[in-house]
This record gives sequence, C-alpha cells and structure tokens, in this order.
Amino acid sequence: MGGPASPSPPPEPPSDVARAVALEAEDPLSVLNQAFRDAYAARREAERSRLGPVIAQIDDVLILRMRGQRFEAPARTRRYHEYKAVTHVPLALQVLLAGQQDPLDEETRTRLTTLRRLITAASRSLDTRGLPADALARQHRLLDASLALVTSVLASNHVPQAELSAFIHAQVPDLMKNAEDAARDQIDTMHASVEAWRRQMTAEERGQLRAVVAASHMSRPGNVAAQYFSITLGDTWEGRFQEEDLHPGKRVLSSEATFDEPAAFALLATHVLDARTSQGIFGEEARMARDLLADAAERILAGMFQTSPQPPGAGTP
Repeated sequence: MGGPASPSPPPEPPSDVARAVALEAEDPLSVLNQAFRDAYAARREAERSRLGPVIAQIDDVLILRMRGQRFEAPARTRRYHEYKAVTHVPLALQVLLAGQQDPLDEETRTRLTTLRRLITAASRSLDTRGLPADALARQHRLLDASLALVTSVLASNHVPQAELSAFIHAQVPDLMKNAEDAARDQIDTMHASVEAWRRQMTAEERGQLRAVVAASHMSRPGNVAAQYFSITLGDTWEGRFQEEDLHPGKRVLSSEATFDEPAAFALLATHVLDARTSQGIFGEEARMARDLLADAAERILAGMFQTSPQPPGAGTP
C-alpha cells in the first residue's frame, strides 16, 4: 500500500538562465522542432484511436475503452481503504517519533493530541463496519496499541526510542495481514470486473487487450494492479524486486503520476508508437524506452570516472 499521491505544484516561471539557454520560439530550429512535435502528437492520436480494447486502472476505478465506448467498474471496495487507513496509524507514529531525543516540541505535542482524538473516534467506529471477526480484532489491536503509545509519550513528554522500536515491531504481523487483506480485496474486485468485460469480447479482442496502471510518483515495484494485469494478460510478471525482468512486457504499462484518464490512455498510445518507431530505427523495440542520450552518457561517464554501470542488485548480498 503506497502513500497518497501528491498533486503537482504549478510550474515555476523560467529563470534567466533557462531563458538564455532555450531557443526562441521564432528560431528556425525551434519552429522545425515544433513541427516534429505536432506530427508526433497527430500520429499518437491516430495510434490511440486504432488500439484494441484498453483498460486503465486509475485509483479505485477500472475504465475500459472498447469499440468506441467507455465503461467503468470498481478496482477496489471500501474494505481496501479501511485496512489501509488503520495500517497507516502505526506507520505515522514511527515517522513522527523516530529519532526524537529531546522533550516534545509544541508541534509534535499538537500532532499527537490530534492523533489521540482521531484514533479514539476511529476505534469507536470499527464495530459498525461489518468486518470479519478476525479482521475486526486485528484493527482494534492496532489502534489500541497506537493509542497506548501516544498516551504514554504525551504523559512523559518524550519518546523512549526502545519503546517506540518495540511498539512498531510488535505491530508488523498485524500490519502485514492488513496488507494481505487489502491486496486480496483489490485483486478479487479487479478480477471480477475484468472477467465480466472479457466475457463480452471476441477472441480477437481478448488477444488485443492492453492495460495501463496509474501509479503514484516513485511507485514501488510489485504494484498490485500491474502484477494482476501482467499475469492475466500473459505479459512479463513483476513480483519481488530481485526477480523482476529488466525487459518490460508489451501489454501492461505503468503510468507514473498520471491520474488523468486521457493522459493515461495517451501514454499507452505513446508506448505503442515508440516501440514501432524504435524497431524501425534501431531494430530494438525497447530502445526508445531509454533516454536517447543514455548510451553516450554511459560511455562518457565511464571514461570520466573510470568505472562502469552495474545492473540493479549487482554487488549486494
């Protein structure tokens, strides 16, 4: 369960240095480059219109575009968010209190006082949510332990780090069980939605089906939706980080920090167009997935610093 996505701040106006470096809009090379961008955008839109069925997972919703129509279905239920919200409470206390050696400052005391009130209210709401008995007991354990820690820290006005460490490690089994239940909720919900759609597709459409997953900035490896689509569409299945394939599949794409529906589908069209273009130019579909300057940069840096790049995980135990 990743952290919440933060909205992008408005762009800063260009600095004097940036203005000095950039080509002026009327520069012939700038005009020529814009013509390339316009041609690319037109081809990408044409590619998007020709795509077969495409599913986008954007937060709690699955969106299918097929035969010129748009359909929605759930990707998760409220259970996912209930487990996630409770899981974040011990994590918040670890983030807030780790490394606090001095008496609490006023800001920390205020945050803890607010958390104590919110935890109490949340705990009182648990019995009304219809949770299974074992899950309900687990949520109570997590919130009760968190409340006890907050009360202790506020009373003593400091954070014994040994006490904090013991608290967070004691919560790990329940945290991980919440994570499992949240993952199961999402997978079961997505599978029901996707299978209902697949039953309405022809065999050819099922073979063309692609998916794009909207992931938060710096999304963690093993995104639930990306794993689900990869295995159900027969693409490269990403599991544990050290087992992930360095060559991405062709039918599932993660769209980092793109929670806008048109942008998510446009990104998939970009991926398809770039793969075709890359194959035509370089004889390698994935080449344009890397920066065009990447190979030259590696050679220059290797010579400058007398070293060479290593694949992920190289040199680690």
